[in-house]
Amino acid sequence: MSGIMSVTAHDRTRGDAGAMGRLPMLASPLAALLYPFALEGFNTSVTRIAAGAYTLSWLSAAACLALAFAVPLIAVLAAMSFSEIGDPTVAQLRAKRTALVAVAAPTLFTFVGVVLTMLHDPVPDTWLWVACWAIALALLLRSDNGVPVVGAPRPVPARLRVAHGVSALALVMIFLALHIANHLMFPAGEGTFNAVMKVFRHVYRNDILQPLVVALFLFQVGTGLFFVWRLTGAPSDRFRTFQIASGVYLAFYVLGHMDSVFIFARTYLGIDTGWGFATGAPTGIIKDPWNIRLLPHYWLGAFFVLAHLAAGARAVFMAHGVSKAFADRFMISGTVVAAIIATWIMLGMSGMRVHFV
Repeated sequence: MSGIMSVTAHDRTRGDAGAMGRLPMLASPLAALLYPFALEGFNTSVTRIAAGAYTLSWLSAAACLALAFAVPLIAVLAAMSFSEIGDPTVAQLRAKRTALVAVAAPTLFTFVGVVLTMLHDPVPDTWLWVACWAIALALLLRSDNGVPVVGAPRPVPARLRVAHGVSALALVMIFLALHIANHLMFPAGEGTFNAVMKVFRHVYRNDILQPLVVALFLFQVGTGLFFVWRLTGAPSDRFRTFQIASGVYLAFYVLGHMDSVFIFARTYLGIDTGWGFATGAPTGIIKDPWNIRLLPHYWLGAFFVLAHLAAGARAVFMAHGVSKAFADRFMISGTVVAAIIATWIMLGMSGMRVHFV
């Protein structure tokens, strides 16, 4: 993988128009194109395990699930690599932005599936997915890798950055803290989860706060994508690139989740978005060929929302004179905690139960 992700010294200046110079650019969109097939491989292996074929099927299931989670990882590493280029070519800048979109492949694939379900599946979602990423690959191959980007990067307005941070803090206080705390109850079982959810919904589902939460999320998405466009025009270190990548994932996750909750569940299906909706009842997340896409989708959603907050705190620390070493350690520690919390939540959503005596 390191050989694919590395960019040579020549690539970091004016690039290489040859085929070998394109390989790092194609890694993330190609990985995203193959994402649905990793999920299909996992489901096939799980089906064989249920039928009594164990050893090889367990190994195959683990490998396919690892490949599915490797897609956003490959994309993040590619974005980091291209973000370090001081004077990128047109093709390299486009490759960086394509990699950032590929980070969101798990949540985009879920969104595509929900929309096509409401449209009664006019085309298989995998076909549409492959076609879109094939177009992205073709555009990258046609991009000019010998000419540098023209025009200086434009900074993000300071007031807009502050507004983005303040609105994020408001979301944490009136919704996210409660929502994540509720999700931590999944391993305790349906009864406990629903009891906690009922209490918390009195807070963020009232007639005043629910529209405010929606407005704040839309503001986060709009300003966040604006920041991404501006910030990707300039070089950045790996910490900032991770912050940008997590923001891209969350932007698409929020839009897709709103579509799933407000349009698909409440309007199209007329159901409550409680335990059954979240866990893919009655078949569950793991064994169902459609629901399996929810595993990386939800895990990365929980992970990135917490990791993005840690990355934002790092930027605030450094802006107020805190040492970079401390700020970096804080972000790394926050990212590790985010992974632990996301794993706990997904284990509960997938069937793990913890009983308290």
